[in-house]
Amino acid sequence: MPAPLLLAIPLGIKAVCWGCTLFGIGYCAKKGHDAYKEGQKTKRERLTLKGRSVEEAHKDKEQARKEAEEIRKKYDENEQKIKDLEKKSEDARNKSNDTNLSEEERIMWRNRAKNYDDEINLLRGNNKSISDRLKGLDNRIKDNNKIISGTLSNLDDSHWIWSFLTLENIVIMGACYAMYKILKDDKQK
Repeated sequence: MPAPLLLAIPLGIKAVCWGCTLFGIGYCAKKGHDAYKEGQKTKRERLTLKGRSVEEAHKDKEQARKEAEEIRKKYDENEQKIKDLEKKSEDARNKSNDTNLSEEERIMWRNRAKNYDDEINLLRGNNKSISDRLKGLDNRIKDNNKIISGTLSNLDDSHWIWSFLTLENIVIMGACYAMYKILKDDKQK
C-alpha cells in the first residue's frame, strides 16, 4: 500500500501546481479586467471634469468680452468728451486773452477754461482706471483661452495596461510561467 501512496504524491504535487497556475492566470486576468475597467471609469471622469472646466472658461470668457466691450464704449465716450472739452477750453482761453472784452468777462472765460481743464483731468483719471480694468479683462480672456487650449490639448490618454503592470501582477505572472515551465519540463521527461 505504501507504493501507490508514493505514486500519488507526485501526481498531487502536479495537480496543485496546475491548480496554482490556473488560479494565478485567472487572478491576473481578473486584475487586468479590473485595471481596464477602472482606467475607463477614471478616463470618463477626467473628461467630464475637463469638459466642465472648458465650459466654465468659455462662459467666463464671453462674460469678460461683453464687459470689456461695454467698458471700451465708455472709454471712447470719455475720449470724445475730452476732445470736445479741450476745444471749449482752448476757445475759452482765446476769449480770455481778447483785449476787446472787459476784465470781468476775461476772468469769467479764464474760470470756464479752468473748469473745462478740471473736467478733462477728471475724465482722464476715469479713463486711466478704465484702461487698467480693460487690461485685467484682457488678461482674464487670455487666461481662459489658455485653459481652453491647454485642457483640450492635454487629454492624458495613459493606457490601462500601465495600471495593470504592478509589481504584484508581474510576480504572479512570473510564478505562473515558472510553474508552467516546471510542469512542461516534467511532462517531457
